[in-house]
Amino acid sequence: MDSSEQIHEQHPEGDCQLFLGGPDRPKRFLRDLLEERIHGVPSGGEILWVTYYFRDERLAEALIKACHRGVHVRVVMEGRPRTENANRRVEKLLSADGALRKNLRVLNHNRLDKRFKSSRLHEKLYYFSHPVPCVLVGTFNPSGNLPEDPDIIREIGDQDRGHNVLVELLDQALVRGLYAHAQRLFCSVHGPWERFLPQSNKVITSGKIQALFFPRLRRTLFDRLFSDLDACSKLRMAISHLNDPDICNRLIDLARQGVHIEILTHDTERRVPSWVEEAMLGKGIIFKRYIHPEGLPMHNKFMLIDTRDRQLVVFGSMNLSIRSLNVNHELLMIAEDSALYHAFRKRWDEMLAELVIEAD
Repeated sequence: MDSSEQIHEQHPEGDCQLFLGGPDRPKRFLRDLLEERIHGVPSGGEILWVTYYFRDERLAEALIKACHRGVHVRVVMEGRPRTENANRRVEKLLSADGALRKNLRVLNHNRLDKRFKSSRLHEKLYYFSHPVPCVLVGTFNPSGNLPEDPDIIREIGDQDRGHNVLVELLDQALVRGLYAHAQRLFCSVHGPWERFLPQSNKVITSGKIQALFFPRLRRTLFDRLFSDLDACSKLRMAISHLNDPDICNRLIDLARQGVHIEILTHDTERRVPSWVEEAMLGKGIIFKRYIHPEGLPMHNKFMLIDTRDRQLVVFGSMNLSIRSLNVNHELLMIAEDSALYHAFRKRWDEMLAELVIEAD
């Protein structure tokens, strides 16, 4: 083992809340949630964000106002996302005099791992110190803006209206661990050596929830998600990017062993190539693409795992892509938590129901 509903679903008295974005939810719900949380942090409090895309200038201005009222605000964001200039306007806002300045860290990943594609900061992690310390993690980054740029939205998708999730974690052991991780992202020198560092390979565990960071050298817990499955198991995956050959071969092997597998992916072949779809369907795996009439994305990344003994939900920022599994900064959460599992299961059923309605 590695050593080292407003709109949400929640535990009645638990430490998690699932917040959902999507075509069936109010537009911009998740970004409005983040803005509300910013306004809720008083002077002397702290906000620490890690995000891939950051185009929302109103959110950037809210962070600057928080800084002016005495909140310690820090932001770590990707400097070279796939749509390379997407973050430039917010970067300029946050780095200006009277804004965050040195409390903005833009990662450019100049030191490349030559074996794989270049690394990117793909995590989505939002820490707020008040009203109680909490972290929101998941798939949503504030990549929309008003007024909108239609060229960028065509490229990256309307994440303010598409399917996304954020999970609020209140368990303080998890909060402390994820906060420390975000601090390392802000402060550290980054490069391909990070996979060898103890702090990259540690697992934060509290109760029946675990947090794993990528890139990492040891993937024992991640690999066990698949190796523990047998003919009595069921695996359901909502995954926007799927192109890693090793993962695809592993899924095919599991299907041969009798594991029931269902996959729901994004509709574009850039994110999920046609060879993946053909290979999955050829081995009896139920494979569907999420196609919305307005082109809204299915950006979710979660797995529902049923075995004889337990039910797991796996969620976070990580795709099953070559870049995510090998070089990106990613966060993966594994939870053996009945309420959280059933909240994600409900969302799975809702997304599939959308496909049926469109087919009719």
